Amino acid sequence: MTPKVIFFDINETLLDMQAIKTGLASVLNGDETLVDLWFANLLHHSLVDVASGQFHDFIDIGAAVLTMVAHSKDISVDEATAKDIIKQHITRLPAHDDVVPTLKALQSAGVTLVALSNSSKAGLDAQLEFANIKPYFSHVLSVESVRTYKPHAAVYHWACQQANVKNKDAMMVAAHGWDVSGAKATGMQTTFVERPGKMMYPLGLAPDHSIGSLTELIAVIRSQ
Repeated sequence: MTPKVIFFDINETLLDMQAIKTGLASVLNGDETLVDLWFANLLHHSLVDVASGQFHDFIDIGAAVLTMVAHSKDISVDEATAKDIIKQHITRLPAHDDVVPTLKALQSAGVTLVALSNSSKAGLDAQLEFANIKPYFSHVLSVESVRTYKPHAAVYHWACQQANVKNKDAMMVAAHGWDVSGAKATGMQTTFVERPGKMMYPLGLAPDHSIGSLTELIAVIRSQ
C-alpha cells in the first residue's frame, strides 16, 4: 500500500553526525569511539525517563550522559560544559548527500513528508534550517509535545494524528532499528536505512523495506 505520509527520523537518518563526533571528542581526549557510546547512552537514558515517568530535554539528557561517559574514562567534564558543546554542534549538522534529491523527488510526487524527532522543537527547527531541508516537510514534530520519547507507541500514534493519517497509511523511515520496530508495532509501514555501521535489531519487528541509500526510497514508493 502506497503511504500517504512518510515520517523521517532526523539524527543519523537524514543528518550526518560526524561534526558532533568531532566536537564531542574534543572533550573526550580525542576519542571519537566514545561518541558512539555517548549516543547509545543518550537513547538508553531517554527510555529511562519514559520508564520512570520523567521527561527531560534531549540536550539535558545528552549533557548528563556525556559527563557519565567521560567519568567512565577518568575524564572530568561538568554538565554545563557538556551542554554547551552539544548545543554548539547538534544544530549544525549537514544532510547526507542522498537526502535532498530524495526529499525533492518524493515531494514532487505528491507525498506528504513529516519530520519526527526526539530532539526539542527549537533544536529540531534549527537542525532542519541549517541543513536546508525544512521546506520539504509539511509538519515538524518533536516528542517534546507529548513528553515521551520514541519508540514509545504514544509518539507514533500522536504523530499520525497530527498528520491526519491512519497508521497503516503512514511510513516511518529511520536508520535505527529501535525506531523502525517501535513504529511497526503501532501498525505503521516501515523502511530501515542502512547507514554505515547500522543494522536492524535482530529481535525487533522486521521492516517492510531495508535500503542501502535513501534514494532507494523513491523506487520503493513508486513500486507500491
